[in-house]
Amino acid sequence: VKGGGAPFKFVFVSACHSGLAGRTFVSAGVPHVVCCHQESELMDSAALAFTRAFYLALAVGRTVKDSFEIGKQAVNVSPTVPNSEEEMKKFVLLPEDGNHDVPVFDAEPVCEWPRKSGAVGFSRRNLYQRSSGDGASLQDLSLPTPPQGFLGREIDMYHVLNAVLTKRFVSLVGPTGIGRGSLASALCHYISDRKSTMITIETIYYVRARQKRGNDGMASVINPFYKQLVAAGKAKNLPKGADMDDVFQSIFKALSKVKALVVFDRVEVLDGTEEAQEFPLFLSTLFRETRNVRVLMTACKPLGLSTLGGVGEHTLRLGPLNLKSTVRLFAILCPQVHTGEERRRLLELLVTDDTQARLCHDDEGITKRTRKILMFMGNGVPSRTFNAAYQTSKKEYEDFLNNVN
Repeated sequence: VKGGGAPFKFVFVSACHSGLAGRTFVSAGVPHVVCCHQESELMDSAALAFTRAFYLALAVGRTVKDSFEIGKQAVNVSPTVPNSEEEMKKFVLLPEDGNHDVPVFDAEPVCEWPRKSGAVGFSRRNLYQRSSGDGASLQDLSLPTPPQGFLGREIDMYHVLNAVLTKRFVSLVGPTGIGRGSLASALCHYISDRKSTMITIETIYYVRARQKRGNDGMASVINPFYKQLVAAGKAKNLPKGADMDDVFQSIFKALSKVKALVVFDRVEVLDGTEEAQEFPLFLSTLFRETRNVRVLMTACKPLGLSTLGGVGEHTLRLGPLNLKSTVRLFAILCPQVHTGEERRRLLELLVTDDTQARLCHDDEGITKRTRKILMFMGNGVPSRTFNAAYQTSKKEYEDFLNNVN
């Protein structure tokens, strides 16, 4: 800062407890500052999701305000961010009363990127479009952020990909935290990177189910999907107050001639509601009204119906990671393991037998030592490994290494 004024228009303080630093930049005259609330600790996966979407939006000419909202929504829809709705609230745009409805890069706004005649839906790069209607609300059409530390699922990825390419309805099931959403997200990016060679899938729609709010639980699955179609120019914006039957028909019409993969993630949020019976009916009609739409559903359990609109449910069950993959994931995430060399040494120290390396916590032949390692690191359940890695203190980490050997 020179001469009492800021030499730049924008600052992004990407760090935990950065509210004070952000306000310091505001006091120095910076007109646009993005930071984190002073009392908040920010997760790495949330920061990654926000930063990726935020800077891309700025780069294609969006205003600071629009880009900030896009970044927050990217966190909200990311399957790799636990408690995503709370994480997105940690980001703050300062000053609160400032005019942020301006771009910071001298770039012509891009409504579709990459520019492609007739392109709709998702590509690996994000598409940002304004929907028609009052206020031209911004739509974030990005694929979910690639999962952090995604590893050990190569065989699972192969089986799911093969099923998606050969079946119209695939259910990827397993307990909460096992990594269903991460695998589905990684699969979408894999397909998107290779869409020119995959003639059965031209477009991907990814819908992460939300908890029921009020009396409209079905909106947690169907409305976000419908809004994506509207924003992509595939469906018309229905008048306010339109019933769900109208929404359904608009979706079916929009997809009638499209080669698409639709991913419904976390469908278990509908369990115990009236919409739990409505969702299979929606799928049945979707399969009857379309010829080239494929559905990948992630849930705790399969729907268990013999047929949906003449389409059978193909179920794949996702289990825990083996010892080697668990240790690798823990080493990547744990703040007590700082360098690549330290990660390599930890893997060599804990994984000393090729047979044990391939075993999971409930497999026959597992040794007490292997079981002890897996228990400390979450028994191969990725979300538990994530928590164990971030919550382990330096003393706990050192004690573990001493005891396990």
